[in-house]
Amino acid sequence: MGKGRRRFFRDLLLTLAVTVAVMLLQWQQPPWLERLEGIAYDIKLLHFTPPRPASPANIQIVDIDEKSLHEIGRWPWPRKHLAALIEQLTAYGAIVISFDMIFSEPQQNPVELIRPLLTAQDKALNLRLAQIQPLVDDDSRFAVQIATNDVVLACLFQHDPNLAQGQILLPRVQQLQTPGGHELHQFSGFNASIKKLNTAAQGQGFINAILDVDGIIRKAALLTEYRGRLYPSLALETFRVYSFAETIAPIWHREQEQLFLSGVKLGQDVLATDNRGQLLIPYKGPVKSYPYSSASDIIKGRIDDQRFDGAVVFVGTSSVGMADLRSTPVSLVYPGIEIHASVFDALTQPRQQVVQPHWWLGANMLQLLLCSLLLTVLLLEISPALMALSAALIFALAASFNIGLWYYFGIHLPVIPVLLLVVTLSLLAIARGFYRENIQRRQVKAIFDQYVPPAHINRLLEESDADAMAGERKELTVLFADIRDFTRLSESLSANELKKLLNAYFSPVTEQIFQHQGTIDKYVGDMVMAFWGAPLSDEEHSRHALDAAFAMLKVTETLSKAFAAKGWPEINIGIGLNSGEMNVGDMGSSFRRAYTVLGDAVNLGSRLEGLTKYYGLNLLVSEFTKAAAPQYHYQIIDKVRVKGKEHAITIYRPFPPDSEPGIINQLEAFNRVFSLYRHQAFDQALTALDEIIRVYDDKVLHDIYRQRLKYFLNHPPGENWDGAYTHTSK
Repeated sequence: MGKGRRRFFRDLLLTLAVTVAVMLLQWQQPPWLERLEGIAYDIKLLHFTPPRPASPANIQIVDIDEKSLHEIGRWPWPRKHLAALIEQLTAYGAIVISFDMIFSEPQQNPVELIRPLLTAQDKALNLRLAQIQPLVDDDSRFAVQIATNDVVLACLFQHDPNLAQGQILLPRVQQLQTPGGHELHQFSGFNASIKKLNTAAQGQGFINAILDVDGIIRKAALLTEYRGRLYPSLALETFRVYSFAETIAPIWHREQEQLFLSGVKLGQDVLATDNRGQLLIPYKGPVKSYPYSSASDIIKGRIDDQRFDGAVVFVGTSSVGMADLRSTPVSLVYPGIEIHASVFDALTQPRQQVVQPHWWLGANMLQLLLCSLLLTVLLLEISPALMALSAALIFALAASFNIGLWYYFGIHLPVIPVLLLVVTLSLLAIARGFYRENIQRRQVKAIFDQYVPPAHINRLLEESDADAMAGERKELTVLFADIRDFTRLSESLSANELKKLLNAYFSPVTEQIFQHQGTIDKYVGDMVMAFWGAPLSDEEHSRHALDAAFAMLKVTETLSKAFAAKGWPEINIGIGLNSGEMNVGDMGSSFRRAYTVLGDAVNLGSRLEGLTKYYGLNLLVSEFTKAAAPQYHYQIIDKVRVKGKEHAITIYRPFPPDSEPGIINQLEAFNRVFSLYRHQAFDQALTALDEIIRVYDDKVLHDIYRQRLKYFLNHPPGENWDGAYTHTSK
């Protein structure tokens, strides 16, 4: 066999090997490939989606926004306000009302607070209270209003088989009649509204979000399984009620012993889904692409137009403090209620929906084989310049074909494996051509150097370890800091003033983080995230993080005064700190990378920052940070279960080591109150708390514990109570 033939077969084998490798990647779908595919999907959604026709339904969103919370009161509201909301919406002409919230516990009747104070001699008063009790029962009032309209309530499925809070209604979904496995999401527990409310509702749907590996919501599940039954999503159930359909009919196809869902049918319309009962959410645009109305305007009867006439109304919140904000392709801070509205909109226009068909994998495998064959033919025995031109042309054709399917036919196929194959084979061919032309003058290392990522060349050259930026798992401390009431603040400033304010805030805050050996992870809106202990190891990362946190609070106080002098609003921040094992490294995609941290410990730090507002404090740390930085003084704040965590943790408010005696006395006094609370000595704890309030004023925190103590005095938690409070918001 001649040298040229041997070279041809060697090149052909290499091409086949790369093609098979890419096909295996397409089959396995590793997380990094899903991240890249998510970016490609976002580009198509944002730049290549054809204009959608106006929705045939009048979709309205009622927003429990900052204005509503200011006028009506902080959440949760007494349910008489929600009853008034339904009553007014019905009067305005709304035909379906869907709540993106769960009422999992009955609201306490005021009469029940009075009864324990009465004696047997108070018969007349007892009789009068019995007459009054139904008149002030907000749950009954709410249920009566729910029954006056077509109202759909929400539930949240869980993976905890021991969780069964509220009531699950029997679904109006045709159930499986034949055995066979399927790929729908499956759950074993739930959190739903109480029976009194659910019984009055016309339907119930789940509100579980489907997150991609990068935390972005691109898909929505229409059906899921709970203990052998299929249940609809909130949007799907709302559409069923809206369309007067009796049942929802899943459309299955069988391959051997496996069942695959291809769509759902309501009446004569069929909406295609993927095998997991998911559809691609057709976001219309940025936040408020659907009309919003403030809940307080409706409750107070301030709507003087016909916007709700024949409307399907989704009731939810965009308030930052209520944590129903999601990351989507169109916005990193997107109200969850608008996601449900977008899915409902897709259900009203099934022929306009972009789908990922069940045959997508076979189609992509065929594309890979055709591209491999085309590249093999075109890239043989031509110059590197022509190779680059041909590769660019094939790359453009592959991308255009994918976008054309999306734009003209509403078909979504993954594109990254095809482009990856084109790029890889093209680079191999170009590198091979350069190598052959310069075999006498250049070394393999020189060719390799052309493809070292430019952003890391200096670091790779300086480090003796080539994997200096590679991922690793180590003990770190993470910090999240967020400006309080940023939405309200931003509305009071022009765009230019807001930019100047944020720049004036971030610069000195970042400087403090750097001065205390921290690493900036990212800025998201008004939030700054930093961590300690990487890339350079730091044995005292928790102490340095706490030093930075107090420095940030101090500089923020100075900035707030300076802002007030300029006529800008004063600012306050909340900071959450947590220490623990985290994944740290240079992560991302070929489009964008970042040296960042990931893991449960990071999520807990974010949750703690969110809880600072709840407790009325500006700094909270976990028990893990406290253990790693014993030099500080700590006031125990609570034992909590935060959203997304099963095990309770203790959280603390730190004070500097050189704190004044008065501060030490304050935290020790509250620690004694908490100890009595933990040991169920609620009467003594309430007395001790009253003594503290006379001297110290942590109003929000003290009010929280006063309410808890009074509640537990009348409703003892039982012997197995561990003192933990469960936070259901982020």
